[in-house]
Order: sequence, then C-alpha cells, then structure tokens
Amino acid sequence: MHPIVLYDPRDSQQFKNAIAAAQEIIRYCVELGGALTGEHGVGMEKNELMPLLFSDADFELMRRLHDAFNPDSSLNPGKVFPLNKGCGEIRIRNKEAAGARR
Repeated sequence: MHPIVLYDPRDSQQFKNAIAAAQEIIRYCVELGGALTGEHGVGMEKNELMPLLFSDADFELMRRLHDAFNPDSSLNPGKVFPLNKGCGEIRIRNKEAAGARR
C-alpha cells in the first residue's frame, strides 16, 4: 500500500488528523504482517515508525552496514534511520500552514 491522506494545510487540526490517520494505517499494516517500505525504501513519513518492526539489535546491524557502505552519510542523508523528530517535510508544511493563518 502507498496511502496518502489529503488535508488542508491551512487547518492545523486537519494536519494533526491526517498524521494520526496515516500512522494508524501503517500500524495496522504492520500488525497484519506488512512492512514499512516504499518504492524508494523507508520514507520520511514512515521512518519514525520503524521501531514497530525492528529491534535495537536490528538497528545496530543496519547502522553498521550503513556506515560500512556510506560512512559520511552522503547518500540519501536522514532518510534511513528514525530521527525521533518527526517528518521534516511535514514539519515544514505545518509551519507554512501556521504562517498562512496569521
């Protein structure tokens, strides 16, 4: 699945509802045995949910492989491992929406 939840970025409540709905869809897919992937790997919207599927040991192995092949993180920076900060693209859109309402 490649769900997209549409919302009016000028409405902060719609933004919050869209994020919650997207996360619920992803969580449900994982519960049914699905994986967090897309045509380009784990995307910005999904990488924060990777702990639903992977353990700390899994992340350690992934990090070691990543560092072996991409030691300076120049290939697709910030889009492999969870940053525990939320989606950068979504944060930018939300800030823009907040500014549009003022």
